[in-house]
Amino acid sequence: PTRRSSDLETLEGFVTGAVRGGVEVDFEGLRAFAPASHVELRPGVDLSGLVGRRLQFEIVQYEKKGRDVVVSRKKFLADEAASARAEALKVLTPGSVHRGVVRTVMQWGVFIALPDAGNIEGLVHASEAAHDRTAKLNDLYKPGDPVEVKVLRIDEKGKLWLSRKAVMSDPWGDVLQKYAVGSRHSGKVVRLQPFGAFIEL
Repeated sequence: PTRRSSDLETLEGFVTGAVRGGVEVDFEGLRAFAPASHVELRPGVDLSGLVGRRLQFEIVQYEKKGRDVVVSRKKFLADEAASARAEALKVLTPGSVHRGVVRTVMQWGVFIALPDAGNIEGLVHASEAAHDRTAKLNDLYKPGDPVEVKVLRIDEKGKLWLSRKAVMSDPWGDVLQKYAVGSRHSGKVVRLQPFGAFIEL
């Protein structure tokens, strides 16, 4: 191509092969390289599915008179992801219940993907993950586990807040029925304090 480097901003290229660290792209005879992080937002994804496709790329590096060309799809990927997220959020309303899949478990919360909303991810904060606030999230949730969650809210930044606790029966409701006022039970003394004793039932 006879284009000057200043002209090489956005072009349609043909992906000719998947190589280590990215893909090779042909622009009417000009060979270029696109790093994996610039053609796929998710790390570790097999890029061979892109081979044979014509895609839009941005030229981010043009050196050595066209012998060292690096291209990127990050701008297009970001735009597509934002558009897909906006569409997915339209089907989610506060109070609605959805089936999800655990993606990532952190100390302070769990990220859940919602397949019926384009796999958009939402956060179940630790305070909404279980009725027992002392429970460790790593003991309760594992990546890949199916879970049912309730949409609490979608904030002004489009962040999705979910609750697992809201779709679980409250164990204290069962406790109040089983251990009604005036009923008698056997228990184990687990701790003594100057003001009284803690009993485990």
